[in-house]
Amino acid sequence: MSGTKKQEWGDYSPLLRMAFHHETYTYSRKTNDEYLEIKEPRIALGLSGTPGQVPRLIASAEDGLFSRIIYYAYKNPIGWQDPSPRANPIVYNEHYGQLAEEVLKLTKHLEQFPTDVLLTDRQWDTLNSSFTAILDDVVVFSSEDAAGVVYRLGLILFRFCMIFTALRKFEARDMKATRYCSDEDFDSALSLVQVYLQHSILMFSNLPNQREVTPYLDGDNKRKFFEALPQEFQRKDAVSLGEGKFNLSARSVDEILKLALNNKLEKLKAGLYRKIK
Repeated sequence: MSGTKKQEWGDYSPLLRMAFHHETYTYSRKTNDEYLEIKEPRIALGLSGTPGQVPRLIASAEDGLFSRIIYYAYKNPIGWQDPSPRANPIVYNEHYGQLAEEVLKLTKHLEQFPTDVLLTDRQWDTLNSSFTAILDDVVVFSSEDAAGVVYRLGLILFRFCMIFTALRKFEARDMKATRYCSDEDFDSALSLVQVYLQHSILMFSNLPNQREVTPYLDGDNKRKFFEALPQEFQRKDAVSLGEGKFNLSARSVDEILKLALNNKLEKLKAGLYRKIK
C-alpha cells in the first residue's frame, strides 16, 4: 500500500478515511466515463510491517487517516524457530477452514436477527469520565494534534462493544433485536483502548512532521518529564530538567506547564508551581 500510494492513481487515503465512518464514497475517471458510488463502504484493514514503514503510508496526522487506525508495536526476541511438523502440529488450512465455518454461521445468525447494541447509564458515565481524563492527559503530555486519536478511540471502543455483544448473542443463539453490552465486555473494550492509546501515541511521536531529529523517540517522554518534577518547583528548574534529561526545549517545557495549569498544576506565584494531587 505504501508503494501504490506514490502513484497518481494509488492514494487510498480518502477512501479509507470515509470508509471508517461508512460515508458515501464516489470515484470517477475521464477514461471510459467511469463513475462509481459506494453508499456504505465497509473495509477491514490489517497491515503488518516495521515502524519505519509507517511514515511512507501515513506522512503525518494532519489528514485524519492516522487516527482511524489502531496500532500495536512490539519487538520480537531474536531466536531460531523450529520449522519441523512436530513443533506445530496445526494444519492451518484445516484450522482456518473450521473457523471460517463458524464465522459463516455467526454471520447468518446476525443477518437473520439484526441487533441494536446499547450501553447502560453506568457504562456511558464511565466512557465519558475515562475519555475526559485521557484527552486532558494526551493534550498535556503529547500534543493537541493527538486529540484526534482520543476522539476516534471513543468510537473504536463502542465498536469493540458491538463486536463482543454480537459474539455473545451468537453464543446464546439470542434472537432479540436489542441487547445491552455486558459490564465484562465493556471493561474489556476499555482496557483494549487504553493499550492501543499508548501504541498510537508512540507512533504519533515518530511521524516525520512531529519531530525534527532523527532518533526514534519515546512516545511517553513528556509524561516522564512531568513525573520527574518535584511536588513544588520553579520554572527554571523545570527547564533545566527538561533540557538536560528529556531533550525538551524551554518552549516545550513552558507549553507543558501551561497546558497542565488548573488540571495537574497550580501556580503559586510567578515562576513557582505545585502539582495537584
